[in-house]
Amino acid sequence: MVHIATLSGGKDSTAIVDMLLHHGRPLDYIVFKDTLHEFEPMYRYVERLSEYFKARYDKEVVTLKPEISFEDSVFGRLGERSEKRQGWIRGLPMPIGYPCTWRREAKNRPFERWLKGQGITEYKIYIGFTTSEIHRKMAGDEFLYPLIDDFCMSETDCAAYLKEREMENPLYRYFTRTGCSFCPAQSDRSFFQVWKHFPKDWEYIKQIEAKLFQLEKQGERVQNKYWFSGQRTCADMEKEFKKADKQSGLFDFSDEPLKDCFCKI
Repeated sequence: MVHIATLSGGKDSTAIVDMLLHHGRPLDYIVFKDTLHEFEPMYRYVERLSEYFKARYDKEVVTLKPEISFEDSVFGRLGERSEKRQGWIRGLPMPIGYPCTWRREAKNRPFERWLKGQGITEYKIYIGFTTSEIHRKMAGDEFLYPLIDDFCMSETDCAAYLKEREMENPLYRYFTRTGCSFCPAQSDRSFFQVWKHFPKDWEYIKQIEAKLFQLEKQGERVQNKYWFSGQRTCADMEKEFKKADKQSGLFDFSDEPLKDCFCKI
């Protein structure tokens, strides 16, 4: 039986991996699923975590990557399963309520290929759901939920755990959750932070949108060309962001310094 923990770099997954190792729980692999579009501070953070887990517990972090690019997915065409939309440009991941196509390509499929390549057929996988996410538990004996069943920890507890050890992810200075830099499921507040503090990522978002609109003008049919609900464009959002930025406070966050020096581990 192989035991696996996935490390996203978020507070819950980071806390669970450290606690499993600290308490000597069985853990054969730590897996980071690189979507190719994490924020640059996330890559630096995961690198530091990798160095720490190796030095303290002699555990390597395995990094998995998708076989195709995000552009391949966005500008690819829908197949026969799409019936009436066969041949359309796929476009952006659909809003909340639909399976994320990029999550499937960047996380699910690389993990499935890795399991097959390693010859792993029997495994347990640690899921970082907290006590506020009991309703999200999935059926299946392969899933383990130590933050719920063993350590009884909430998201607040996980954040406090990392703060106490000075292992905080600097992205939490800007966001309440982590994910792809362009995740369409994130809040307008999060997109504001991308626009204000991560201009390269925001420019990428705009470029993808502009290309989809251009393809539609050329006669192509696009399944979804909007990042935002209500068919709001990046230009629409920039107007709102600039207004909010001038008001100074609508999207404000704490000035308390993050404890991210790894000094107490």
